[in-house]
Amino acid sequence: MISLTANELKKGGVTALDKAMQNDTDHKVVIDVRGKPKYMVLDISEYNAYREYELDKAIAEAKADYNAGKYEVVDNFDELAKELNQP
Repeated sequence: MISLTANELKKGGVTALDKAMQNDTDHKVVIDVRGKPKYMVLDISEYNAYREYELDKAIAEAKADYNAGKYEVVDNFDELAKELNQP
């Protein structure tokens, strides 16, 4: 993973970011602000893979809750909506 300082990004813009991405096999760049890592830039395919992982994880959690009986059947959606909108 390659690091880029905020100043390098400011001076070089997208060109500096693109060059850093091409020089890294993971296609990930950390942006350091005042010497500390603050942002992560991912190539779009990496981002899509991460989102897919998150969705798969959420589905697995929902299936586990369902199998454990941790759910409720909603008979009246309007009543549920009122409950959810109350402060």
